[in-house]
Amino acid sequence: MILSLRTRATLAFLFTTILSLSATPQTPAPNTTEWESEALKLRLFYPSDLVKADTEQVMHDGHLTLFGVSGASDPKLAAATDCLRPILLLKHFQSPSALNVEVEPGGGTRLTTTRSVSSSILLAELDIDCLNAEHESKSTTLLADMAEIVNKVPGMKSIAPPATYTIGWQKIHMAAAQGQPQANSADPQLSGQLQLYTMGLSTNWNNHLLVWYFSSNSIDTLNRITKTTVRFGRDQAAPLYPLSIGNTTP
Repeated sequence: MILSLRTRATLAFLFTTILSLSATPQTPAPNTTEWESEALKLRLFYPSDLVKADTEQVMHDGHLTLFGVSGASDPKLAAATDCLRPILLLKHFQSPSALNVEVEPGGGTRLTTTRSVSSSILLAELDIDCLNAEHESKSTTLLADMAEIVNKVPGMKSIAPPATYTIGWQKIHMAAAQGQPQANSADPQLSGQLQLYTMGLSTNWNNHLLVWYFSSNSIDTLNRITKTTVRFGRDQAAPLYPLSIGNTTP
């Protein structure tokens, strides 16, 4: 079939228009901040109350620490995270808890405490060259294993069945947990004092094995920060985790 010159010109114009639209930069939503990695061809739009922090804060003796648990205090966790390389650390810096004075009927007063809320997002990449032969033989479960690390931190328990879903064409693995992370599982005195809620998301994007770890001492805040949107390549930005996780505490 031979197309007329006008038809070919029209098709060329439409093709160019489609490419232009797909490449149009996406404007961050209100109260969000954009982060971009040209090397990864990845963009994030995260809540503006989170600020970038030095990734060295999550390193200890050259190894990644997760939710305050270092490799020195838990060798099994160290083995699981040894090949993860932090790329981006976002934190909501905790402000001091506030004391409130409530006046009760009869003129009495009662002191209550408004707990301060903290949260963080860590983006890391799994270094394939770091993996030994044993890990490589189990490569089909690597992504799920990286997300489910949140369930293996001492003191933490799963609050949602691990799941797989898609963002556009991108396959994502998810796991979530809550509890009190212990710096040393054999010493309860070193465990955290506040309940922590965590989520791990992992994916294989553009030949990079990426994992996000979210944490907060508030389930509502966890659900909010997991709505951080991601843009893979030229795809439309979408929430990293579109659903909400519930609190299983009785």
